[in-house]
Amino acid sequence: MTTQLMATEIVAHRGASARAPENTVAAFRLAWELETDACELDLHLTSDGEIAVIHDKDTHRTATIQKIVAETPMAELKKLDVGSWKDGIYAGEPIPTLLEALATLPEGKQRFFLEIKCGSEVVPVLAQQLQSWKPRAAQLCIIAFNRTVAQDAKKALPWLKVYRLSSEKTKTKQPVDLTALIADTVADGLDGLDLSQDFPLDAESVKAVRAAGLELYLWTVNRPEVARRFLELGVDGLTTDDPVMLRREVEK
Repeated sequence: MTTQLMATEIVAHRGASARAPENTVAAFRLAWELETDACELDLHLTSDGEIAVIHDKDTHRTATIQKIVAETPMAELKKLDVGSWKDGIYAGEPIPTLLEALATLPEGKQRFFLEIKCGSEVVPVLAQQLQSWKPRAAQLCIIAFNRTVAQDAKKALPWLKVYRLSSEKTKTKQPVDLTALIADTVADGLDGLDLSQDFPLDAESVKAVRAAGLELYLWTVNRPEVARRFLELGVDGLTTDDPVMLRREVEK
């Protein structure tokens, strides 16, 4: 096992979501118990200005009840069961607030990747809630697909690393120009890229990212052979639903 492989950060996608209900305190606690290096979570702003940890803009998929997060107060969202769909042992698991999720994070080197799923309206609230986390800045980072959201997050929270998320294709199904994406990310003062596992990466493209002074992460890697290829390319981290599988690959 090379030093580079050992240094590759394993990020549990929405917590240990292969085993526990995604984006819940249970999923985050399980991920930390499994000794993952980091957890990714998703953020939406509620109608009363709280930050809810949930991937979708509504609750239908994980709670079966349809509520639009942006139109619902946090207290009402809290009443929903987002655990039963995964397994009966998680019945009654609620949607956590950001601060409740962060409270699971052990002191040390592990960290959270905070994905902003809504718009920049959440950034002032995020900046306010994270003020007390400045001494633990190394344990948090922000990720976002939307360029403006990423820019706004970096301006409001310059003490945090911010990574730009990108799929391999645009909304019009055209291939994303990695050279242009790198240039934009550097121009915006961001810290790295977090790319889809379907991005056509090779040693040269990884070298280009490195030459720009950027970190490089990939999502969502759930197949051992895909993980091995990226590990050999020397990326900084891989997001996965199954951190146990990925840890086995790293330790081979």
